[in-house]
Amino acid sequence: MSVAPPGRGVDSAYAWRLALVSMACVALGGGGIYLPMVGLKEMAADFGDQRAVPSFAYMVGFFGMGVGGVFMGWLADRTSPRVPLLIAGVCIALGGWVASSGGEFALYAGYAVLLGFLGNAGTFTPAMNNVQGWFEKRRNMAIALISIGPAVAGSVWPQVYRLLLPEIGWRDTLLVYGLSAGGLLLLGALYVRAAPTLRGPGGRRREEKVHLPLPSSAIMGLLSAAGFCCCTAMAIPFVHMVAFCGDLGYPAARGTEAVSLVLVSAIVATFVMARLAQRIGPLPVSLLCSVIQVGSLVGFLYVRDINGIYALSLLHGIPFIAIVQGYALNLRFLYGPTIAGWRLGVVMLFAMAGMAAGGWLGGFIFDATLSYTSAFQSALAFNLLNLMLLGILYTAQRRRQMVSLP
Repeated sequence: MSVAPPGRGVDSAYAWRLALVSMACVALGGGGIYLPMVGLKEMAADFGDQRAVPSFAYMVGFFGMGVGGVFMGWLADRTSPRVPLLIAGVCIALGGWVASSGGEFALYAGYAVLLGFLGNAGTFTPAMNNVQGWFEKRRNMAIALISIGPAVAGSVWPQVYRLLLPEIGWRDTLLVYGLSAGGLLLLGALYVRAAPTLRGPGGRRREEKVHLPLPSSAIMGLLSAAGFCCCTAMAIPFVHMVAFCGDLGYPAARGTEAVSLVLVSAIVATFVMARLAQRIGPLPVSLLCSVIQVGSLVGFLYVRDINGIYALSLLHGIPFIAIVQGYALNLRFLYGPTIAGWRLGVVMLFAMAGMAAGGWLGGFIFDATLSYTSAFQSALAFNLLNLMLLGILYTAQRRRQMVSLP
């Protein structure tokens, strides 16, 4: 058992400061992925007006983050959560320079490897695993704080890019992001300490054996598939919100407002769902979030007025982060406090793949049908599959609890 310095134990003031710094690091690391969204036209203009180029950079950035999350979770277990952050700081600074300085290959390599695999991936999964070990009484709230990091990134960085793009162009904007975010991440890494949790020989974190309601491989498979399905369903209306509003005759500003409502709702709902998970358990909350997302997707099939879109955006935001946060809570609940960091990395890999696939699938279906109706129907199908997968795990857990009763 590692011993924390005086005043830096579990549930201490330092633990909360660490959670806040970790959330800020997640928001810093996740900023680069938003430039291809905001600067799509400017970036495409440098590549023969091919919008597929920045769109592909966005996609490989997400995939790189997902794959890198598995590696960074493992690395944090073997060393310290500070190490992935130090790597992320250096690689994001380098990635901003590489991705902005050359042609298509440099852009893809910068986003996939430096900004994604070695950059953004070093912030979320290690922070989520580490912060859980610093809390007992309010662990769910601390996890919620880390979980809102991507939403904070999505709220702040696009506004920064909108100011910089007209003045200095997308290449210098990406360079500014890399240097500023990378430098701040290096400073944040100096504040991070490993949680005072059980570790094996050499100070390495070890996972204890626990009694599970299903084989471990089945649980990981169910949660990974559920993560892919829920995020695919989530991304289709979110990524295409501005275009959907435009097809209904509303200006892009209305679509941007709808996206902002999703993020605002997500931040608030994350803390509410974390409190609810303390009362009824994380798996029932995940099921509730999935049901709520079914409701929002059904609404998008029929909505035509902007006020209805705003209302559905608020509804869609409730599970936007909370359902992903639920996977971290469920893993901790099932595997205990010494859970191996790579497990969350694997589940997040499938979740990030779902976000990337959903954004692409919505556009593919629209190009084929010239309507978002079929795209939203496919999102609903993915969400119903997510509900079924979570239901299987919930049923197995309930059966085990019933068997355990005297």
